[in-house]
Amino acid sequence: MVNGERLALAEADGLIGPFTVSLTVLNSVQGRMRLPSEAQVASNARAAVLAPTSIAYIGDYDSAATAVSLPLTNQGGIAQISPLAGYAGFTSSAQAGLDEPQRFYPSGKKTFFRLAPSNLREVAAQASLQAEQGCRSSFVAFSDSATGKRAGAAMSAALKAESIDTAATAAAASTPRDLRGVTQQIISSGADCLAYSGPTSVVAAQLFNRLIIAEPALKLFVGRAADSAPFTENLSARAQRATLVTTPGPDPDRLGAAGAAFTKRYRAQFGSDPGLAGLYGYAAMTDVLAAIGRAGQSGNDRSAVLAQLRASDNRSSVLGRYSYSGSGDSTLNAFVVSRIIGGQLVASPQLTAAIAD
Repeated sequence: MVNGERLALAEADGLIGPFTVSLTVLNSVQGRMRLPSEAQVASNARAAVLAPTSIAYIGDYDSAATAVSLPLTNQGGIAQISPLAGYAGFTSSAQAGLDEPQRFYPSGKKTFFRLAPSNLREVAAQASLQAEQGCRSSFVAFSDSATGKRAGAAMSAALKAESIDTAATAAAASTPRDLRGVTQQIISSGADCLAYSGPTSVVAAQLFNRLIIAEPALKLFVGRAADSAPFTENLSARAQRATLVTTPGPDPDRLGAAGAAFTKRYRAQFGSDPGLAGLYGYAAMTDVLAAIGRAGQSGNDRSAVLAQLRASDNRSSVLGRYSYSGSGDSTLNAFVVSRIIGGQLVASPQLTAAIAD
């Protein structure tokens, strides 16, 4: 994601109108498990707000961190644009918690923009995929957090709409010592499928590896968080074959001219494919730079840049054309179904077409 942002900024030579623009990268991931620290997320958001020249906050990568940073950036009047955080409660009261989305906006003004479709669309796509794959009963595993639990509830509701039973729900394993208990819960439930929305870490890969040994016919489904090397590269060959991933589009094999050209430039710069995060990170930075440019001489004014982001309409980008709604959601709504082959996500045109609107 950050490399995508860096490339967009480099292509603008760091200059937008009369302003020099730079990127400060603030990392909230800490510890052996490589998980975000809430305290560090809050510290990062405060640092962005208090820096007098900060004009926008791109992130956070996931929903749990965004739930911490968003009220702080909102209070500071700074635009926050999230490439991938899917929690619906940031922009909608559907499947949301108490006083959401209002509680994320203490200033009373909307300052949040989301590029990828929310998890309401994602769980619908994944439930549709499970129905297409013949699932009858699914175990729902979620992150052990308030946002994670609500994501789990949204998944159960989406499965019900597809006439798929929820065998049971539980927090996913977050440490190695949790693996045995969670594995037993899933196997004992009698589910023939797993809908997984927990942390996609090495521990998650170990869970999948154990599950497929204990129950070889189990089908495994993961959302956008599966685009994570610690997860995909530690899956066994059997677990990879059993896993299907739904991620926000576009299909990397069917990118438009702009997306294909971006991918070529990214490979030349970084020696690898941009992946989902690179595409969305690049688009987020491009949106911020365009808003600064349209603001003209007021491009260093937070409220002016906010207004220009809200006015973004039918933008052409590496992701295709989109606008931002009044809630802050983009009009991008496509999902891609991928298999995991050799530790990498490989899009399946056939399965993608099966869940398309």
